[in-house]
Amino acid sequence: MRNTRKPTTWSSPTAHHRSAVIRRGAYTVEFAVCATVMFSTIFACIELSRYLFIRQAVDQAAYEAARTGVIAGATSTMVYAKATQLLGAQGITVSSITVTPAVFTESTTEVAVEITCDYATNTWVPPSFLPGNAIITRTVLDHENQAYLVPEAAAENAETIENPAPLDV
Repeated sequence: MRNTRKPTTWSSPTAHHRSAVIRRGAYTVEFAVCATVMFSTIFACIELSRYLFIRQAVDQAAYEAARTGVIAGATSTMVYAKATQLLGAQGITVSSITVTPAVFTESTTEVAVEITCDYATNTWVPPSFLPGNAIITRTVLDHENQAYLVPEAAAENAETIENPAPLDV
């Protein structure tokens, strides 16, 4: 059997080699441009997700600590300890925790917990996409002393208000 294939002709081996080297350089430049955009996007997503995680953890800790404080017999030390415990479990360092009032009495009407947290000290990457500002959250809940009290006027009106008969549908 005969070889019927025509021989391939090249203009010159060095011209082909030069073209491949130039194209390889273009690949390198394209990768550098695309990689910069890709890695910037990845780091921005990581930083945004960490910010949202810290924000949610601080909000949840303030709420849970305030819930601890509204129970009869609770103290501000217990509230502070609860907030510290919850944030420590998440690995978040806190700038300050403020519990108001400092001393709970029978006349305490509400419990407020304010937590201030510096974002820059709690992020994994340097905060380049988001500002490294403080995250401040405040939760105020009614104390149990006040939760079940019914004003006298409401109690008197409750006896005179009749519920309408249910409607047949």
